[in-house]
Amino acid sequence: MKTYRYILFDADDTLLDFQRSEREAFAAALLESQLGLDFEQSYEQYTIINRALWLDYEQNKVTQTQLRSERFYRLFQQLKMDHDAKVFGDLYLRHFAAGSFLTPDALAVCDQLKSKFQLSIITNGIRDVQFSRILGSALHNHFDHIIVSDDVGFAKPAPQIFDYAMEKIGCTDKSEVLIVGDSLSSDIRGGHQYGIDTCWYNPNEFTNTSDIKPTYEISKLTQLVKLLSERTR
Repeated sequence: MKTYRYILFDADDTLLDFQRSEREAFAAALLESQLGLDFEQSYEQYTIINRALWLDYEQNKVTQTQLRSERFYRLFQQLKMDHDAKVFGDLYLRHFAAGSFLTPDALAVCDQLKSKFQLSIITNGIRDVQFSRILGSALHNHFDHIIVSDDVGFAKPAPQIFDYAMEKIGCTDKSEVLIVGDSLSSDIRGGHQYGIDTCWYNPNEFTNTSDIKPTYEISKLTQLVKLLSERTR
């Protein structure tokens, strides 16, 4: 039976509550900028634009720097508003960096796993923002390494970020590594293509209609503890 030594966790929507952080940061930025927009309508438009741009980022179609302001440039274009996208983007990121909210059971699960495995985070995002959110959370002392795409120059699913991660954690045997994440397109595709086992965290129990097949699938993080304990007996 396969035994893992290294667990690579995705951050957003796996351990960190991205949607809450995003929503609260957008609301705070709107309030501070006094744009007078309807929150629900503009937030819905923003999330559609933002998710599309993050997929472009995963495919190296836009850079991290471009993404920061391009999402708000497109939003203001849709809303027919003349407002500085970069200024609003910087304001949004300042509030987003304070969003250290955790997903259900994230702390309890990492507490249980920390003494048995080397835990690291591998995340797409902006270095200062992600470090601020992770280190500002109750999980700040649970990880041996925090690997951010901004530092590497490549985002998941690119193999280069996994090369960097393997060197960083000091692992030479891919069979000893498991990546846990909510994104089929970045975490699971990236791990599978790189040759490491994958665990898809699927709390909404979506049907997987893609060609991406995870090694394992869980709907609760607590199921990861059981899965790993069964493979270390």
